Amino acid sequence: MKNQRKSSLTTSQLLSIIKKSGQFSEITESFHDHEEEPVFCHYLYDIMEKHHASAKDVISRCGIERSYFYHILSGQKTPGRNIILRICLSIPATLTETNQLLRIGQQGSLYPKVRRDAAIIFSIEKKYTMQQANDLLLKIKELPLYKEEFS
Repeated sequence: MKNQRKSSLTTSQLLSIIKKSGQFSEITESFHDHEEEPVFCHYLYDIMEKHHASAKDVISRCGIERSYFYHILSGQKTPGRNIILRICLSIPATLTETNQLLRIGQQGSLYPKVRRDAAIIFSIEKKYTMQQANDLLLKIKELPLYKEEFS
């Protein structure tokens, strides 16, 4: 199994290899000279393209500074969790895409047992706009995605 490409293995298969390996070097050998880790800006571009969302559309919908968004797209900056969520709701990305972008951005996936995350998951699944998701968070007295001055 050492010669299988990382991209051809599912997450479950990789987890199984990790659990069964006696040495960490057995695991890392399957990752040498293969696909690099996903890059935040590349994955964001892919999601935007898939959903036919232009940078201009996302900027106007999510209310972040134009220059900051272009720094994100160029890979110069990786945003925090709330900005990633605002961008995803503005595209609008699926829950799977949102969680993947959060993971790549090292911000942790949405977790349904956390009330705020559950409200965001609900918003994504119901295809709420970013403003609707923020209103829901405010209504249930959870930390909003942005302060009220934007909208």
